This record gives sequence, structure tokens and C-alpha cells, in this order.
Amino acid sequence: MCRPQEETKKLEILASFLIELALVDYEMLQYSPSLLAATAVYTAQSTIHGFSEWNNTCEFHSHYSEHQLLECCRRMVRLHQKAATDKLTGVHRKYSSSKFGYITTKYEAALFLVSDSH
Repeated sequence: MCRPQEETKKLEILASFLIELALVDYEMLQYSPSLLAATAVYTAQSTIHGFSEWNNTCEFHSHYSEHQLLECCRRMVRLHQKAATDKLTGVHRKYSSSKFGYITTKYEAALFLVSDSH
């Protein structure tokens, strides 16, 4: 699926924000780097669009099914949710700047991804 360049940039910045949050969270060490990367893309896509958008192409290139991403995704969404108020707020402040398109002020955590029905 082709995306306009601006939307692709937002996705890239939001995924980078989520990865940086994961890098400073001890519990995220249990996940492999490739799973973290795939989950950051999945979570960013879902956050921007308001629904899960993982498709066969995403699965083919990442080697992860949506189901395999969900546990890590739930943790990542919680990190996003508390990023502004947690002990380590540096990542949130960084991505709240104009250099990163104020991405943290534009998108709230995708809480629908942490519901039990998902």
C-alpha cells in the first residue's frame, strides 16, 4: 500500500518514538530487536489510523503475524500512555519538539490495542 510521503514520515517518527521508549524500559529486554521493530511499526500504524492495519505484506516482510506482536504491542502502548508523566520523560520531550513534528502531541496512545477483546 503506497502512502503519501508526509504520512510515511509521521509513521517513521512515531515508530522511532515508540522504539526509543522501549529502549529505556527494562521489561522490553525480553523481546528481540526484530520483534520490537515490527511492533513499533504495527503500533504506529494503528495509532495513526485508529485501527489495526497489519496485512499480508507487513507479515511477509517482518516475519511476524499480528498475533505474535500483540503482547509486545500492549506493553508499548502502555509506555506511550505514560511517556509524559513517567520517571524518564526525556524521550517524550524530544518528540514533542518541532524537529520531530510535535508527534507526541498529535497522537495519543492507541488504547484500543490493549483491550481484552483485541
